[in-house]
Amino acid sequence: MTISERKEREKELRRMQIITAAENLFFRSGYDHVSMEEIARAAELSKGTIFFYFKNKETLFITIVLRGIRLFYEMVSDACEKYSDSPSDQLRTMGEVVIMFSREYPGYLSAIRLFKSGRFSLEKQSETGEETREILQYSRRLSGFMENIVREGIQKRVFRDDIDPIELGIIIRMLTGSVMDINPEIRWMLREHTISEEKIIDTFFTLMTSMIAGKKTSDINPDMREYL
Repeated sequence: MTISERKEREKELRRMQIITAAENLFFRSGYDHVSMEEIARAAELSKGTIFFYFKNKETLFITIVLRGIRLFYEMVSDACEKYSDSPSDQLRTMGEVVIMFSREYPGYLSAIRLFKSGRFSLEKQSETGEETREILQYSRRLSGFMENIVREGIQKRVFRDDIDPIELGIIIRMLTGSVMDINPEIRWMLREHTISEEKIIDTFFTLMTSMIAGKKTSDINPDMREYL
């Protein structure tokens, strides 16, 4: 290994040291309650060293968001490959991956949600920040996954054809997102009725799939369409 290669390796290790320290603090205390000074102490580096690698706390946070969305994308793409011939199975699998990600990586999920909450100017960041552009590219790919599944389902006549594929994909994402955070009141209701979270989630996906596979416009008697 040359001196130049060794220096680059040391720089990357130090950068990862900073990212790891920041992740632990952000995930534990939340973005707003963490300072660059605290990150420097946790990483056992000077504050100046932190700013050498990251312009500010926002750019460091965006780096962490990118790590999370990369991981989520890999989980989705790997899972969907297992059911490449069945749009219904692909759709359910995507939903299950969302639930799995929310349970196994809640810190990344919270970071991604904060990033997309409107707190950060995505237009401004995408013009100047390479990592923000990459995050948005992953988001488009994930949307593309959903749209392709829906289009294939319509072509194979297993999904209804009276809703635009893009609209239907967005609706599915909205519905799936609603089961990622089961609030305390719902958990209390489930316990009261001795229903497990797994059971209610399984029923949710069954109902969603049934709704998407509802009657197609072409199957409805023309005289009855005005009443639907």
